[in-house]
Amino acid sequence: MTVDPRWAPPPAPARPALDRATIVATALAVADDDGLAAVSMPRLARELGSAPMSLYRHVPGKDALVELVLDAALGAPPDLRGCAVRLGCEIWATALRDVLAEHTWAVPLLAGDRTAGPAECAWSEALLALVVTAGHPLHVAVEVLHLVHGYVRGAAALAGDRLPTAADLELSGRAGELPVLARLLGGAVVRGPGGSEPLFDSGLRRTLDAVDATLAAPGPVA
Repeated sequence: MTVDPRWAPPPAPARPALDRATIVATALAVADDDGLAAVSMPRLARELGSAPMSLYRHVPGKDALVELVLDAALGAPPDLRGCAVRLGCEIWATALRDVLAEHTWAVPLLAGDRTAGPAECAWSEALLALVVTAGHPLHVAVEVLHLVHGYVRGAAALAGDRLPTAADLELSGRAGELPVLARLLGGAVVRGPGGSEPLFDSGLRRTLDAVDATLAAPGPVA
């Protein structure tokens, strides 16, 4: 007997299609919420309502998944076409800083031993092309990339570290011996208007000064 459609149970919600893009997007969300250590095949299988083995048909394993997630987090670099070198470096550095601030788990990966993905290569290409298009030799472009990328990565790592607090200093019993640190931890250095980061900005200015000096007198390849 045919059931009256008014009383028939609603259809089960459709599961999202399981493909590599869906798996990577889910893993990225887990990493952002709970850290990279929380990303595992069993966790993703639960999030996607799938069997863990089904994921391996799209991603060969955890190491490959981490590389894919990092590449997705980095995304496309800023368009630097038409920029002067210093301005382009500033735009590039600030954009990368913003990416790493949003995905803090990615910071240590950038210094790790791994294969660079397409997005990471595109970020390098954008800065290298900026310098080469301005008429400088490739070895100078590599030096600029090293300077700017190294600064942003180091600044992001410092931003993620747990620094001592005023309470830590008091409990150490050495506050009187470390007056400059006490001033710092007491709030002598603060974030700027609108949440700006004066330490990052001042460090970037000095890094760009080094870029200018490199462009002005590139010298021979070491």
